[in-house]
This record gives sequence, structure tokens and C-alpha cells, in this order.
Amino acid sequence: MLRAVIVDDEKPICDDIEYLLEAHPDITVAAKFQQSQPALAYLQQNPCDLLLLDIKMPGMSGLEFAECLATLKINVMIIFVTAYEEYALPAFETSAVAYLTKPLSQARLTKALLKVRSLFSLGEKNGGEHAHAETAHHYRPISVQKGDVLVPVQQQDILMAYVRDKLVFLRTKEGDFQLSMTLSELMELLDPNLFLRVHRQYIVNIGAIAKVIPWFHGSYVLSLKGEAGEEIPVSRKHMSEVREALGIK
Repeated sequence: MLRAVIVDDEKPICDDIEYLLEAHPDITVAAKFQQSQPALAYLQQNPCDLLLLDIKMPGMSGLEFAECLATLKINVMIIFVTAYEEYALPAFETSAVAYLTKPLSQARLTKALLKVRSLFSLGEKNGGEHAHAETAHHYRPISVQKGDVLVPVQQQDILMAYVRDKLVFLRTKEGDFQLSMTLSELMELLDPNLFLRVHRQYIVNIGAIAKVIPWFHGSYVLSLKGEAGEEIPVSRKHMSEVREALGIK
């Protein structure tokens, strides 16, 4: 049984989320709060597995709340539930498992909870700790060739991966490194909460995305952080998963 806490400054929203969770018998709502501070105090005293969290709230925002949890080392998986699409990118820089926009549907909640269950099961297999997107420590580093030695690269340090002339390269802040695997094989090794396959030639770290630029035929171009501001195309095949991950309706 997974213990959930709901935090939203609107009581009807709290009640709606609780109602939707009733369709999931393996999840119990331990508490509901309309303010961040009492919710934070509760979580310090009562370990929980899942937090359904609004972003725009009086006083402490949901993003600030998530940062406090990380500082206090309170390990809980977070699903942001918000009416605002523009906070998707900073939300995924926290330990967020999913980002859902209001009005919340059962279908989207169910999909997010599948990810929660998968991560929770993975955490149990790795010594009983909860797994979540912030640390990605249950996903192995990717080893790259650097001179005559292999160097493990932590997944959170990977900015993107791409194909050039049928060769696969991994980009980090330290440079680009060639890999001896296909992009699809690499995607199987990467944390799906951190990375998006956006094109047959590109995988992108969600946290490295600075802007989402509308493009032709309803598609998008992703502008990456950094001085170069490299632009990555999103193919039609991957549009729906990119829109969902970034909270775009």
C-alpha cells in the first residue's frame, strides 16, 4: 500500500484528487492540506510514498516545497498537479515523477501512477529506498571513452545524445563522446524521468531544455540551455510524449 499526501490551496481540488485516487486500491490518502507549512511538518513526522502537489499556492510555492523536501532529505515521489503549463521545466529539475495539468483526468493520473509503481518497485529491489527522478542513482552511469580509459558519466550530467554519420555521440558539459551503441540501446539504459526521445536522431535531458519553440505543422523545436542554445527538432512521431512530459496541451 502506497501512502499519499495531497497539497492544494483549493479544497475542492484536494477532494477531486482524492476521489480519483479511490480507483486505485493500492494507494491510500494519508492526509490533505491546503497550506504548505503544515504539510511539510506532517511529512517530517510521517513518512509517505507519494505527494500530489500544486505549484501556485500562497506562501511557499510547490517548487519551493519540493526544494525544502530535498534539503531535509525527505524522500517522497512528487506528482505536480497544476493549472499552469509554464512551470513544467523547473518542475522537472526537482524530484518530480510527473507533471499533470488541471483539470486532472483519470487517464493521465493512471499513467503517472504506473510510473510511480514502477519506481517504487525498483526502489524495493535496490534495498527498500524509494526511487525518484532527482537522483537517478538506480540507473547506471554511461561509460564513455576518454583517451585510453573508460570514464563513467552520471546520467544527470548528460545533456543530450545524437546521431551523426550513423555514429552515436553523448554530450556533457565536458564535451562530446562517441558511444558504441545505437540511440535506441542507449535509451533503454537512461532514466525515463530525465530523458526524452524527441527525434530518431536525438535524445534530450528534460532539465537541459531552455525553451520550447512552436514550429511548422504544429511541431516544436527545443532550445537547449547554454551559450550555444542549440536547437533540436521534435519529430511528429514523438510529439505526444514530448507534449505530455512538458505539460503542453
